[in-house]
Amino acid sequence: METVVSFHKTEDAYLFCTYLESEGIPAHVFDEFSHRVTHHKMFNDMVRVVVSGEDLERAIELFREYETRVTAAPAVVGDVKFWPLALLTTIVGVLPFMFSRRKPPE
Repeated sequence: METVVSFHKTEDAYLFCTYLESEGIPAHVFDEFSHRVTHHKMFNDMVRVVVSGEDLERAIELFREYETRVTAAPAVVGDVKFWPLALLTTIVGVLPFMFSRRKPPE
């Protein structure tokens, strides 16, 4: 088995693998769970698409064609942070009651 290309995302590797299979080349995705084990940025592009040695040249040609055909840019997803909303909710909803000094009803 020879590596054709490595991807940063597992989804991209599976899309290219499906493209190769639609062109008649059996392909497999390797190391799709390695990022869960390593948790290191150096190993981010370890998701590999592999084919047999006899299909390698054709797969590389298809990858060049695939790159030109795929025009969609990857979605930019930032880290979602909920702490500003939690802080605002605490300030607006809880703090006034904590400092109101009202006595409980008797």
